[in-house]
Amino acid sequence: MGNLAKNDSILDQAFLMSPAGIAVLSPEGNNWVKVNPAFCNLLSCSEAEFLAGALFGAGRTSQDEHNGLTLHTIMEELLLLKGQPLLKEQRFAGSGGYPFWLSLTFVPAEAGQENSIIIVYAQDVTDRKIADQLTVDSRDLYNLFIKDDQSMISFSQPDGTLSFISPSSLPLIGYLPEEMIGRNRADFYHPGDIEGISSSSGLLRKIAYSRRLRHKEGHYLWFEMSFHEIRDEDGDITRIMGIGRNVTGRKLNEEALASAQRVAKIGSWSWDLIKGKLAFSEELRRILQNAVGANNVEYDAFLSLVHPEDLPLLQAAVKRAVGKGESGDTAYRLILPQGDIVAVHIQWDVNFGPEGRPVQLIGMMQDTTERMKMEQLLRDSERNFRLMSENSLDLISRHAVKDSLFLYCSPASRSLLGYAPEEMIGTSAYHYLHPDDLKMMRQVMEESELSGFIPPVAYRYRHKNGHYIWFETNSRYIFDEQGRVVEIIAVGRNITERKEFESKLQESEQRYKSLFEYNPSAVYSMSLQGDYLTANANLEKLSGYSLEELLGHHYGPLVAEKDAAKTLHHFSLASQGKPQSYDLTLIHKDGHPVEVNTTNIPIIVDKRVVGVYGISRDITEYRRHTEQIEKLSNDYTLILNAVSEGIFGLDIEGRVTFINPAGAQMLGFQYDEISGHPYLDHLQQTALDGIHYRPGESPLMQAVRAGRSQRNKDAVLWRKDGSSFLAEYQVTPLLDKGERKGAVVVFRDITDEKEIIRAKELAEKADQAKSEFLAIMSHELRTPMNGIMGMTDLLAETELDEEQRGYAEIIKDSSTALLYILNEILDFSKIEAGKMTLMNEPVSLGELLESVTELFRPKAWEKNIGLSCERAADVPEQIMGDAARLRQVLVNLVSNAVKFTAAGQVIISLDTEYCRDRRKLTLKFSVKDTGIGIPPEKQPLLFQSFSQLHPSINRLYGGTGLGLAICKRLVELMGGAIAVESVEGEGSEFYFTLPIDIDTDPEGSREEPAASAGVRPLPDRPADQGQPGEIGQVLRLCRRRVSS
Repeated sequence: MGNLAKNDSILDQAFLMSPAGIAVLSPEGNNWVKVNPAFCNLLSCSEAEFLAGALFGAGRTSQDEHNGLTLHTIMEELLLLKGQPLLKEQRFAGSGGYPFWLSLTFVPAEAGQENSIIIVYAQDVTDRKIADQLTVDSRDLYNLFIKDDQSMISFSQPDGTLSFISPSSLPLIGYLPEEMIGRNRADFYHPGDIEGISSSSGLLRKIAYSRRLRHKEGHYLWFEMSFHEIRDEDGDITRIMGIGRNVTGRKLNEEALASAQRVAKIGSWSWDLIKGKLAFSEELRRILQNAVGANNVEYDAFLSLVHPEDLPLLQAAVKRAVGKGESGDTAYRLILPQGDIVAVHIQWDVNFGPEGRPVQLIGMMQDTTERMKMEQLLRDSERNFRLMSENSLDLISRHAVKDSLFLYCSPASRSLLGYAPEEMIGTSAYHYLHPDDLKMMRQVMEESELSGFIPPVAYRYRHKNGHYIWFETNSRYIFDEQGRVVEIIAVGRNITERKEFESKLQESEQRYKSLFEYNPSAVYSMSLQGDYLTANANLEKLSGYSLEELLGHHYGPLVAEKDAAKTLHHFSLASQGKPQSYDLTLIHKDGHPVEVNTTNIPIIVDKRVVGVYGISRDITEYRRHTEQIEKLSNDYTLILNAVSEGIFGLDIEGRVTFINPAGAQMLGFQYDEISGHPYLDHLQQTALDGIHYRPGESPLMQAVRAGRSQRNKDAVLWRKDGSSFLAEYQVTPLLDKGERKGAVVVFRDITDEKEIIRAKELAEKADQAKSEFLAIMSHELRTPMNGIMGMTDLLAETELDEEQRGYAEIIKDSSTALLYILNEILDFSKIEAGKMTLMNEPVSLGELLESVTELFRPKAWEKNIGLSCERAADVPEQIMGDAARLRQVLVNLVSNAVKFTAAGQVIISLDTEYCRDRRKLTLKFSVKDTGIGIPPEKQPLLFQSFSQLHPSINRLYGGTGLGLAICKRLVELMGGAIAVESVEGEGSEFYFTLPIDIDTDPEGSREEPAASAGVRPLPDRPADQGQPGEIGQVLRLCRRRVSS
């Protein structure tokens, strides 16, 4: 159950932090339930605007893309899909007026279930849409060239070896492209056309020229060829592109026209006006296809050949010649017997008789059929040129050689440059060039004057509005009969969009390069056989192999044997066009395994899979962390289920998010009855007097909503069956980055504990009364004891016999022992009653140690054991504290050490320990002996009241069992701690620590260490320090009478 809560928290975190837009739609589809920040960012709206309907609101979706898309239509389509996701790609209007595309996926949360919420995933696909359109445009442009069956496009190396031929080679010259690729261009030329094209420079001397290409069947066809150089960044020619168009038909017409020009096709005729007969020469009869005889041809017979439309014109000319004797010429058409119409032009002179009347017409007739056709073609060509120049989107112009002055400019200048043609005529083309292109253009023209060839050139022309337009212009020189250049013809095309596309393409290539080279993951491409073709440096880091070792080799050796079949399966699916994502183990070159996540993406060209892209990232650490999280989650669940306290979680609205088994059992519910439901429906709280709180006003619920911690030790909670129990609970708020998410409540049934607590309180009160009584009685007990001891001392100083003095000594020793026991009991009671106060006065540590040592030296001398004192050099001479209580602790510890040590020695030592705060110092007092030692199982009993290790020890050594308990309480009152380390049979070390403030040490309390600073041992034999009588005097001086 706790795992579910944690998963919910993780899901909430993922929902809020997801880079993809996510929103939740109500089951009815009429309102939005929630949305994450990423979705709002995509629409540039707030969460409130989104929930109010910003996704399909007015002005959001583009008008031409809306297509009636509403929440209603979406719900209808989801119903038809029967639980399957619904994908929509929608164009929206951005805040700046620029449209953008979103991919929207509507997914029912529980497929096939009614009233299931709808989860909507959104992703910005604007870049992909733009890239798809650019791809379509590029493909259309490519198909325009490649699929033109009248033109043949080729690419070759500088030496003429063909590397590409368009598919139109088959219908044009009968060769498949693969039959021509790899061969030289010259292999297909007519032998008479090969001369002068042995080098690339010879090949490109003309921008366009005619060549005869051999058809596969053996005959030759005329092609008009143009070539374009493709250069690298260094200016070297890398490839040559050729474009050829079949002009065989036009070439034949040109040859026929040339033949007609060489042969005039002119015949002579005469008309005897007296006889009315016509005579025709042989050439003329051939023009007339022998439709008339040579001589004595009737005028009417000839007139029958004249085209009816031209007959009036001819008769009028004849009338003028015969009637008025006028010489002249005219043109008309003849319809020959075979149906051919021949255009002729005749000229005549009039011969007059003696009377001055016309008697004969002599003339010449020329077949002008071809000329008439040519004139018609010229008129058509002029009309076509006019239509083309006036309606073409290209800028067509004529220029003077000097300064490239405009002689003619097509009307396209208005739409392209904003200038009327008359505004540009007479101005220099250089005047409109971009300053950065001016030098380049002048250099091109200077070089072309020497070669006679102007290569295609791209440049920028200034628009009338001031901005610049990219043009690509093809130009050629026009020569006169003497071969001199008279003008330049230029056709310029607006290539601004192409330049922008090239710029975007270059940017796209750079982005791909960046994605490939700088991707933190390993990125690579593979052939369909699984061989590495390309890879970035991260594949080297991931696998340990260099690129030289990887490229051209199969991926198989890198894959762990256990994942070989799985990897092959996914790679095969990717090779079929299905993207794959999966985890596998790679074997690093040094032998260690690497856990990776791999994505395989098919490489599709012309709707055909040609390879596979791969993206792999190291997830070894991620896998390890995931396993740790799963383990922690499992441990968390086990712990939550194992604890006896009830634990449940509430969201900010008071709904129960989880509860552990102990909590559900205490409340009498099953888990499913509580989880996800309001707290008040299942858990009621009342005041101690039984009065119910109003809904939402219980202290527990108020703490949850206020987001504050609250502890209640006396609360009344109610079970499902209506019974109540006394409970203690703790409310702890849950915060996520400062935002309240709810609370966790820990509670337990304390009904039984209350009775125990009451009994304990009664016992404690009785014990307290006892301690207070003993503390009050301390004066009453000590006063008579001091009287007895005082009178015994006085009695001992009188004249007594030996027996009486013995009795006095017994009274004195018994009184001293009894006083010691009383002091221990009374001190302990005083501490428990809280009436023990400590003095704060200067304490000389040296004198303290020396006095304690000297106190026990006679006893040590008596038992023949060593007793020494050691003090570190950096121990301060004086500290502030309670000298009497500090001496009392040391006396008790040394007394025990001497008591329980039969042989060996007792060492008293004092050392220092510095804290992290250098202004603080800790003193460590230690008493170490070589006595009987303490068993490990008995050591925990040492500092307990009235505790002794064994009755036999008590009988042997005596004692009340309060000494160490008092030491512990006194050390703790002084802010320190006491402990023991002991090995049975080897001895024990009791030590305690006291913190002191260095700044509060009395001035001059520290002495400079002597040259031989270190431990200063004292003599360990009583005999070394004087006689026992002297020791007795010291003991009498150091005896401490406890005053009331």
